[in-house]
Amino acid sequence: MAADDKAAPAKKGPKFLVFGLLGIVAAAGGAAMPLLLPNPLFGTKSEKVESKPALIPMEAVVVNLAEVRLSRYLKVKVVLVVDSRDKEKVETLLREKQPYLKSWLLSHLADLSLKQVTGKIGQNRLRREIRDQFNAMLFPDGSEKISDVLFEEFVVQ
Repeated sequence: MAADDKAAPAKKGPKFLVFGLLGIVAAAGGAAMPLLLPNPLFGTKSEKVESKPALIPMEAVVVNLAEVRLSRYLKVKVVLVVDSRDKEKVETLLREKQPYLKSWLLSHLADLSLKQVTGKIGQNRLRREIRDQFNAMLFPDGSEKISDVLFEEFVVQ
């Protein structure tokens, strides 16, 4: 029995050492892997293509605001911001669907009160709403080609 007890501890040492080294090599390999493979989220330096924004102006829209006692109106001139690669496609769709977009915009603005359109918060909310609705109407597949909506003119009187 004494010979069996001495042999068992001798075998645990090399196994522990082998598995320990194997763990260290695996951890080092896992840590080095991102350095060796291209990152699909950010692209590699050779694949990086600079995209520039393109501006697409729209006609000015004038609408009466939803005010009970006062007759207030809002005049808005919208500029759409798209990627320069998508500019022609978006312009074509805008020409085709402009009556629908303009009708929605007039109805939407006519439902707003003076308080809802004034100030930075009101304007930013309105820009987001226009962007989201125009993207939904122009691109029913869910792609969002319009990245931002700017106001070139915003007059409340």
